[in-house]
Amino acid sequence: MRDNLPSQDNLEQRMRKAKAIFDRINPDLEKHYKGKIIAIEEESGNYFIGDSELDTYEQGIKVHPGKTFVYMRIGYGAVHTAFAA
Repeated sequence: MRDNLPSQDNLEQRMRKAKAIFDRINPDLEKHYKGKIIAIEEESGNYFIGDSELDTYEQGIKVHPGKTFVYMRIGYGAVHTAFAA
């Protein structure tokens, strides 16, 4: 049911909040966690670091059940990379 999906404006607002949090903490995180995945719960500012989205999601829902997270890769511009053959 499409009514439960967030609007495009809501998604963009969440991404801006999460990116602001990430930009603030990333320089310190890069020193120790480069290449790891970070899940950010942008309303609280809490974040969780792990080897995969699943790792960080499992950490996050223990603290914020029912929430969704914004995922980024520490030290890189994208979580995933596509390779062309």
